[in-house]
Amino acid sequence: MSATGWNPAVADRRAAAVVPALLFAVLTALVAARFGPLMRLDAAVSGAARRFTPAHPAWHATMSAITHTGDTNVLLSLAAVALIVLLLRQHRTGVVFLLLTVTATSAVRIAVMLLVHRPRPVDRLTATSGFAYPSGHTTSSAIAAGIVIVLGWTLLSSRRSRFALAAVAGTWALLVGISRVALLAHWPSDVVGGWLLACATTAAAALTLMGKRSSPRYSTGL
Repeated sequence: MSATGWNPAVADRRAAAVVPALLFAVLTALVAARFGPLMRLDAAVSGAARRFTPAHPAWHATMSAITHTGDTNVLLSLAAVALIVLLLRQHRTGVVFLLLTVTATSAVRIAVMLLVHRPRPVDRLTATSGFAYPSGHTTSSAIAAGIVIVLGWTLLSSRRSRFALAAVAGTWALLVGISRVALLAHWPSDVVGGWLLACATTAAAALTLMGKRSSPRYSTGL
C-alpha cells in the first residue's frame, strides 16, 4: 500500500463492482423510462433476429440448444454439485461466496423485474415466462460463469488453466445471452442488463469476502 493509503489493486477490485453497478442503474432507468433511442435500437435488433432466425434452421437449433443450458433446472443442478464439492473440500469461503452471490443477484433481479415490468418481444421462438428486464437466463448463466471463474482462480494452480477456464465460462455466458435475443425471448438491453447485474454482484460478493486479502489465493476458512 502506498504512503497515501491508496492501493491500486484494491481500487481495481472495487471498480470491478462499482462500474457495472452504475451502468446497470443507468440502463435500468433508461428502460423504465422507455427511452426512445434505446427502444428503437432494441426493436431494430429484435426485428433482425425475427427475420434471420426462422430462416436459418441450423442457427435456430444451435441457439435453442445453447439457451437451454441456461435453464433453471440445469443451473440449480450445477449449483448443487458445486456446493457439494466445496463442502467436501471444506472450502467455507467458497460456500458463502456461492450462496451470497446467487441469493443477492436473484433478489435484485426479481425486484427490478417487478419494478420495470417490461413486456417481452412478440412472436417468441422459445418458451418464456415473466417480464423481460433483466433477462433471467442471461443473469443466471453469467452468475454461474462468474462463480466458476472466481473459485477456479483460487483452486487451480496453473495460470494457463485459470485463463482457459475463464475463457470457456465467459464464452458460454456470452452465448446464452445472445441466444435469448436470437430466439426473441428478450430485447438486447434485457441481456446487457443481465450481464451488468451479474458482473456487479459477483464482483461485490468477491470483494466483500476476499477484499482484505492481498493474495488471490484466499484461505478456505472464514
